[in-house]
Amino acid sequence: MNYKGDRSFQGGEDLLFRHLLPDTPEVKRIKSLRGREYEYAEYIGIVEYSIARHFCETDRKIKDRDAVSALKNIRKNFNKDVAFFKPGLEREIVKNLVEILEEKPITHHELKLVIDYVLDVIENRAWMEDEQAYLKWVAYIMNLFTEEESEEYEKSIKKLAARLGLSRKHADLMLMKGEEEDYFEFVEEYGAESEGDDGDEGWGEGEEPDEEELIAEMERRFLSMEDSEKFDFLMENGPEFYEFVGLYISELAEKGEFGRIQELYSKLTAKYDDFLFLYVYMGATYLEIDPALAKSYFELALKALDNLDELSASTKERLRDNFLSLIKKIN
Repeated sequence: MNYKGDRSFQGGEDLLFRHLLPDTPEVKRIKSLRGREYEYAEYIGIVEYSIARHFCETDRKIKDRDAVSALKNIRKNFNKDVAFFKPGLEREIVKNLVEILEEKPITHHELKLVIDYVLDVIENRAWMEDEQAYLKWVAYIMNLFTEEESEEYEKSIKKLAARLGLSRKHADLMLMKGEEEDYFEFVEEYGAESEGDDGDEGWGEGEEPDEEELIAEMERRFLSMEDSEKFDFLMENGPEFYEFVGLYISELAEKGEFGRIQELYSKLTAKYDDFLFLYVYMGATYLEIDPALAKSYFELALKALDNLDELSASTKERLRDNFLSLIKKIN
């Protein structure tokens, strides 16, 4: 993406408020920009580009929380002069917003939704336990990283995905790479033929599903499989689709089929080493009905955690504290 950005401003010269249109009842009914990203792509893009460029060209030490703080302050102060905002990231975002709003104004409410959207994107990467998870990602997708930095970033994401039991497809999704059909490759072998030709299924022409929609669709298709298909699928793809292991164990537990759960557990542990999330799911399943057994699974999770070198120290510490707390409560 290419933005002009960083036009010269003098203190007291301009403010966001002057370039915003009055809200209308129709606009006020919009609660979120999810599903409407293309309508507001320029505004979302200029905010994210401003953040990415500041990170890459001005201050490599800023954290995601700094971007969050800047956005929240801007959101609260649309009526303030450009000079009101802190020099650096805040002012750069505001200047670039003023520039685009001069040409294509939107309403107060719409601009708040744009900022809320970017805040959600930042929050959606908080689980990665990297204080610059969003900043690195947005710099990567805006092509502001050097070739070497991009390669290093891709490598780090793929390592993280592998350590968490996520598939290569999930890693590509985290990098915003690949096509929709790549993420449904597994369906071709498992139950796709049973879906029929319902023209209302899936996404319409030109629509692109986001990460949540893709995962929800994969989950729906997995749950529609026969029991034997689910079992066989997890035996072949358990670590790659560890979320489905949890879904299947939960489904079996609700039916009281603990023998089947133990069969799955025995076969998965025989085939895969240090399957952290399997131990966690097993511990959670037996926590109330067999605390001693649950404890043994959480202890196995602790041991597996020590072997996950790619997790950040803070993530490992948080998980370790959670496991130890559960074990202590059981004791």
